[in-house]
Amino acid sequence: MFDDLKKNLRLAKTARFWGRVAAGESLTTWLHEPVVRRYVNRRVTGDPNVWPLDGLSSRLGARGHGISLGCGDGTLDRYLRGCGICASVTGIDISPRSLEVAKNQATQQGLTNMEYVLGDLDTLVLAEASCEGAFFQQSLHHVSNLEGCLDAVRAALRPGGLVYMDEYIGPSQSEWNRDLLREADEVYRKLPKSVRRRRHLQLPVDGKDPSEAIRSSEIVRQVSERFDIELRRDYGGTFLSVIHPHLDFSNAADSEREDVLSRLIDAEKNAISLGAPSFYTVIIARRSS
Repeated sequence: MFDDLKKNLRLAKTARFWGRVAAGESLTTWLHEPVVRRYVNRRVTGDPNVWPLDGLSSRLGARGHGISLGCGDGTLDRYLRGCGICASVTGIDISPRSLEVAKNQATQQGLTNMEYVLGDLDTLVLAEASCEGAFFQQSLHHVSNLEGCLDAVRAALRPGGLVYMDEYIGPSQSEWNRDLLREADEVYRKLPKSVRRRRHLQLPVDGKDPSEAIRSSEIVRQVSERFDIELRRDYGGTFLSVIHPHLDFSNAADSEREDVLSRLIDAEKNAISLGAPSFYTVIIARRSS
């Protein structure tokens, strides 16, 4: 009973957090920085001005029905319908407020064949052979029951169905320690004091959202056990994702902001070339027979 209560409290806290974000609470991450976005786009598509889904749409083809798992405010769903990747979309999310925002936005944009369903990806139930595409946009790393979620997705996909995911695959929240942060901290401490919020980096464990990176380091293995990975494009975040929350650009000129971020990009690219892992990836996988 105690475990059930604790889980329900965790789910409620997670739903409230993402509901606030969907309703407009500020959530600025490293991926919102234009210079970083160009870096990520280049790593995924080869072109700094072409976003992942735009560059990879030909690999996805035209899907019939798609499911958007952890859909949030529906930004991804509206793109999938608007550009014709999916003829219809069902969005699933744990936050009622997020779903309300998603529905309203779809209506305002005149998009049809879109449905939104309240659901927990940890206890996911999907009709078998009900879709041609399944999409995760920074949502799978919030799932503790990876096995159950991915098994449900696999069963829901029709023959030839694809999974698309843009995900954090770095250390899980329980794995973080000072040693894992050492190299990033060294890079951080070389930045100008004027843009550093504190002397050292803190462990990147988000107390606001207890589901954050719950089993992220296991995602690629769990996916590869159930699907045939046809494309994988790692795009970094090894330094940028853990350093960015500790930066203060409130008194920095645009040129200084871009210079600092460019220095971090160069340091990250060098570290990855020497064998450091990438914390983020885009994967397209097909249901294995």
